[in-house]
Parts: sequence; C-alpha cells; structure tokens
Amino acid sequence: QSLTLSELERMHRCKTGALIRAAVLMGARAAGCSEGACFEALDRYGHEIGLAFQIQDDLLDVLGETAVIGKPQGSDIARGKPTYPALIGLDASRQLAIQHMQAAIDALADFDERADDLRALARYVVERGS
Repeated sequence: QSLTLSELERMHRCKTGALIRAAVLMGARAAGCSEGACFEALDRYGHEIGLAFQIQDDLLDVLGETAVIGKPQGSDIARGKPTYPALIGLDASRQLAIQHMQAAIDALADFDERADDLRALARYVVERGS
C-alpha cells in the first residue's frame, strides 16, 4: 500500500510509537509525575522516541544483519510494507530519525542528570545496529 509521509508517520506513531510512549508515561506516573510540566515533557519525549525507534527499525530492515535484527533483512520491503527508506530514501530517513531523537532529548531540557538514562536510551534507539 502506498502512503504519504504524513500517513506513514501516523501509522508508526499508532504502532510501536504508542507502546513506547505508554511505557514512558507509565514510568512517569509510577515515579509520581502524573501532571504538569514534568508529565508533558515526558509525554513529548515518549512521542518523539517512539517515532525515532520506528524509523530506525525501517532503516535496519534495509541495512541490518538478519542475526542482529531478529528477522530476515529486507522482510518489510518483501512484504510490501510502507517504510521510511522506501518513501524518502536512506539518507533522509537517517536524518529524520536523528531529528526525532534530538527532539526527545530536547524534551528533557528541564530535567537534571537523573534523566541521563533517558537521554542515553534516545541515542541508543537511533544508534542501534549501526
């Protein structure tokens, strides 16, 4: 199925992106952050990191090794799944993943070093498999 860039983003945000965002927000609530600026910042972080993860997953389908990614390389393309690399190319997909990673890190600007693990996670999401 052919999708526009905005349709692909919506699909990814509603898939794995939503699960990652939910995990971040459950952690926020468990830590006592259930409203206000703290919750909004973590919501934005989850929103951005979820999409960065999915874009990197699309890239790994093209570039990753089967043993590392846990599925046959190229399986998304072979099944005709819409992906960022198929729609906008590898370089633009890499740049977009980095932009969403940076937006996730920027969402944590008002947090101190206690959010360093979340910052590292954002970097890992985009650097994994590289």
